[in-house]
Amino acid sequence: MTDALHLLETPECGAFATLTGVLVGESDREIRVRVADGTWTFCRDDVLAIRFVDEHATGRRVYVDIRPGVTADFTRRLRIEVAERPMTLAAPPSEAFGDRQLRQLTASWARRLDLADTPEFPATFTCAQTRSRNTSDDGVHSDSFD
Repeated sequence: MTDALHLLETPECGAFATLTGVLVGESDREIRVRVADGTWTFCRDDVLAIRFVDEHATGRRVYVDIRPGVTADFTRRLRIEVAERPMTLAAPPSEAFGDRQLRQLTASWARRLDLADTPEFPATFTCAQTRSRNTSDDGVHSDSFD
């Protein structure tokens, strides 16, 4: 879930991460903010500021400024149904969150597996030739860019 936090920088505070959500709990020790996927719980000392945006039907929408590098708890609500198989969670998401990271990951796998690199001009060339007994040649040449 670190991709949900965006780093900002201001002259008075330095770099910090801002989380947008609904404030669902606030005490002397911790602050809880609900986002679309679940609820973040931060230690009060790790929160630099809370800015109220507006009142929402489910609570107060806020921007929460958090020191970078802190550890927070994230809780998700899951539906549990009775089944014959054991209870499990889905596999964690891929370590690549974007196209650039995915290309780098693919390139590292290709190097590890000793696969050929993509050619500079990706194209497929197909040639077919038939030769008859009467010395006539028939041929087909096909180019396609991948």
